[in-house]
Amino acid sequence: MVREKRSKFIAAKVNINQNIFSSDKEKLITLIPKAINKKAKLEKHSWTWQFTDIEFLNMDNKEYIFGNLGKSRFESVDVVDGDKTKAYQIPNPVATSASFFYDVVDEVLIFEEGPINKNEYMKSFEELVYASNIEIGEIKINLIPIKDQIYKEIQSIEVLTKIEFDIIPPNMIEKDTYKSLNQIVNDENAVRMKMVFENQDGLNKEGDYITEGIEMTSNAYAETKAYGYNTVPKAKGKGRKKQRTRFFSNDSVHQRKLNVNDKPQLLQKLKKFALEIVNILN
Repeated sequence: MVREKRSKFIAAKVNINQNIFSSDKEKLITLIPKAINKKAKLEKHSWTWQFTDIEFLNMDNKEYIFGNLGKSRFESVDVVDGDKTKAYQIPNPVATSASFFYDVVDEVLIFEEGPINKNEYMKSFEELVYASNIEIGEIKINLIPIKDQIYKEIQSIEVLTKIEFDIIPPNMIEKDTYKSLNQIVNDENAVRMKMVFENQDGLNKEGDYITEGIEMTSNAYAETKAYGYNTVPKAKGKGRKKQRTRFFSNDSVHQRKLNVNDKPQLLQKLKKFALEIVNILN
């Protein structure tokens, strides 16, 4: 009996960034699948990164891409030759890869975490797409945090002393829930905006800009980092003391653990997960 192998898959959003204010941004989005399929190679340190095993899928009249993003390099291992140990050069590059499922229309990316760190994976994905077609410009991949969890974690901080937002312009989907911040980004023609609020005596957690920043974060157009403290009893119950705490939105994102042994079943589950994310974003 084959042992079930389960992997963690994380939801993210692919965003046109460098050329977001281009009049052809809709066309640029359509170039991303071609850039993936080009299978360009990217040399980083001792590793060669590339897309492999690319498949274009039509599932329920919607286009998806399934494949792997991996890194490889030549390595050697010690082998025993008679009564001696010597290095043996493995003839083919040794690879580490992780699969992905990309919704071509809605720019939702579901990728496997584990074999490769999620931040390294997203960064290399961004760089490979750019290297494959510089016309697209730099893209930005953001994880998709769970909105209710963001609010819950921030509200649980008794005194919120600092909150940071790293914002990018929305791609295609613009909502009234973050209208003011989006207007600032558009007015300044900015492809990235960092916003920090601080007050050691405590910020207003329900402030308009904080609320909009959280809304942009939950729609994958920002990252949030919150800091503060709670007051807790001192040892032996003699008064209270401050206990520092923090929350990062990228630590609470939409994810699933899926069986990867059965490929047809896996593809159906990835499609279902991607559609759930599209509904959340829309």
